[in-house]
Amino acid sequence: MCNGNKQKNIQMKTTFLQAAAVMMLASASIGCGNSQKGNENATEDALTANLAQFVATSTTDNPAIYLSLVKSTETDSSMVYIGKSLNDKDTLGLQLEITKNIPAGVFEDGNVNDEKAFQEGAIKFSSVGEESNRFVKAVADLYEQPVDNGMTDAILEPLVFSSNKTVVDLTGNGTYAFKLFFANSLGEEAEIFAELNLYNRSFKMWAKDAEQYPRILSAFTGGL
Repeated sequence: MCNGNKQKNIQMKTTFLQAAAVMMLASASIGCGNSQKGNENATEDALTANLAQFVATSTTDNPAIYLSLVKSTETDSSMVYIGKSLNDKDTLGLQLEITKNIPAGVFEDGNVNDEKAFQEGAIKFSSVGEESNRFVKAVADLYEQPVDNGMTDAILEPLVFSSNKTVVDLTGNGTYAFKLFFANSLGEEAEIFAELNLYNRSFKMWAKDAEQYPRILSAFTGGL
């Protein structure tokens, strides 16, 4: 009888310890999740509070446009970034969705990887509302081009050429180069060079030349 009670007590203690362990593990998981989310929010707040001006190279004839990637969200196949910068005191913004593991477009010997170099829609651009309308207006002023509309509500899916000799790893801190070809209503595709810097959390774009300016604005305002 005593042995039966003793065994019963051991079983109860074991059950209690198992339950306690499960509760501690669940608590730790929740704590980690809250901590990670808190860190992400803190990073977003810090980046948003210290936005740079959108003109990255104002001293050149063909200035680069800069966006700080203040927020990122992962999907099964891509990373979605919110890019922001300032035009004087006005906040500009775009959403960029970049496909995971964009293949290397250039071999180690410098030759183009014809089968994988070009990817349709590997980088997508979409509006976040008024900040994107201000972005288009700021770019139009920079390029000294007339514009009547804000940014299109359509998702822009340019043809993307990867200028990289390695696969684009969005989980690391690398820097990657691309050339983008945007359809537009004015004829030939608008050609833009782009740089993704994951260490600095930035995205930079600049036109191939001044002839691209009206085509770029046509693409971003939906003039297809």
